[in-house]
Order: sequence, then structure tokens, then C-alpha cells
Amino acid sequence: MKIGVAGTGKMGTAIAQNLLDRGYPVSAWNVDRAMMDAVVAAGATAFDDLELLMASVDAAIVMLWDDDVAREISLGRIIPAAREGQLVIESTTLSPQMYESLAQAASQRSVDFLASPVLGSVDGARSGTLTLLPGGSSKAFEHARELLSAMGSTVKFTGSPAASGHLKLAYNAMLCVNADAIGELLGIMRRAGVDRTMAVDALVQALERVATKRQQLHERDTQPRFSAAALLKDLYLARSARQALGVDAPLLDAALAEFEAAVETGGAGSEDYIGAALVLERTPT
Repeated sequence: MKIGVAGTGKMGTAIAQNLLDRGYPVSAWNVDRAMMDAVVAAGATAFDDLELLMASVDAAIVMLWDDDVAREISLGRIIPAAREGQLVIESTTLSPQMYESLAQAASQRSVDFLASPVLGSVDGARSGTLTLLPGGSSKAFEHARELLSAMGSTVKFTGSPAASGHLKLAYNAMLCVNADAIGELLGIMRRAGVDRTMAVDALVQALERVATKRQQLHERDTQPRFSAAALLKDLYLARSARQALGVDAPLLDAALAEFEAAVETGGAGSEDYIGAALVLERTPT
């Protein structure tokens, strides 16, 4: 299978290099030709004309920037240039609505289209250990199965381009919440004079503990291991401690307010603290 990679930023370059290592013939296109130097050095063929690239490959992997660029490049050039039965994998992180627009346009041309955002970093792209979230038709997924397996070690077929988009955005939102919370908490502990290495290790251990809740969330199991009421008591202590230090923590304050509501009005007090998440999940917005 001849592969075209449209978009040779950090992720696109790493994906192309991984595929080259696995023996795939790879062609590349980027609006800034200088950004193709690394993939060309690794053995890829550079194309200045995107439409010519599409005519020369069996499958295209697209890794661009945002909806605006996808509207211009993916919707405006790649899909119109694609042949019937050609495979187009859109791995750019886009809105669910844009994925659906691309899927509709591809369907009108009988193009095998998958919205397949990725979870992971440049290192995962380079080693082929990404998690992929392909959504589209079963036919397109079967067509792409071998190539997707070369790109990532975990492939989860969502069945829907929109579902793929929502999953990727939720994943990145969790990264944001984690990063913000870590920053606020490190700031509090710095003000309190806590050793930074110990602070970082404690926070990472807390993240690892949350990971143990996977099965409980799947099964909606709220049998208490550490009750929500007990955690709420500690959250009040933490608020008082940071107020005494004169440190603002808007994210922690917002989280406390939601957690408090889940306990006091949502009935999660006697349940495991992860039960607060289930209360929020089923609360109408």
C-alpha cells in the first residue's frame, strides 16, 4: 500500500517515519515545503502538488491543524481529489461537526473515509504505539485495519466520526484539568514550603490512584472504598489551608463546589468518592 501523508508537522513527520521503518512507500506534502525535509531524509517522496500526491497513493493520512485548515485542505482539496474506494484517514484533531462534514463529502464520492484522531505524543507516533480512535463505515475500517495497526498499538473502532471527535476532545480536556490542578496544587505547596520533589511525587501517585477506578466506572460500582463524605471533609480542610496561605485556586474552588453539590444534593455522601462523578454524569445540564 502506497501511503501519502498530508501535513508534516511533528506528528505527521513521526507517523511517516514510523511507516517508512515498517516498509511502506511514503509520499509527503506540506504547505511549507521546508517542513518535509525530515521525512524526505528518511526516504519519503516529496510532492509540491497535493492533487498529484493523491493520484499516486492508495491511502492518505492527514495530520493538519484545525477546522479552518481542514476545511481548506481536507474538504477543499483532498476529498475532491480522492478516487472511488481510496482510503482517507483524517487524524487531525477536529470538531465532531467537521469530521461529519468530511465523512459526508467522502461518502458522496464513494471514498473510504475514517475520522481517526490519535491519543499519544510524538514519541508514540514515531514508535507506532499510539492509541487510534477510528470512526466511519465498517468497510472503511476493514480497508484501513492493517495500516492503522502499523500506526498504533491500540485501535478502538468507534463506529462514528462524531464519536471519535468527542472522545479525543474529552481526552484532551482531561489533560487540561490535570495540568491546571497540578499547577495550582504545586503553587500551594510551594507557598507552604513543601519539598517540590515530594509534592510532585504525591500528585503523580494521586493520578495513578484515579486510574484504579476504571472498573468501578465501567460497572457504576459506588461501594465505598474512600467515601465522598470523607473526601469532602478533607476538601474543606484544604480550602482553609490555602486560604490561610493567601493562595487563590479557582479550579480547586470550582471542583469543590461541584463535589459538594454531588454529596449534599446528589446523595453521594455515603458512596465511594468516584460516585460523585456518576452523579454529575446523570445530572441534566
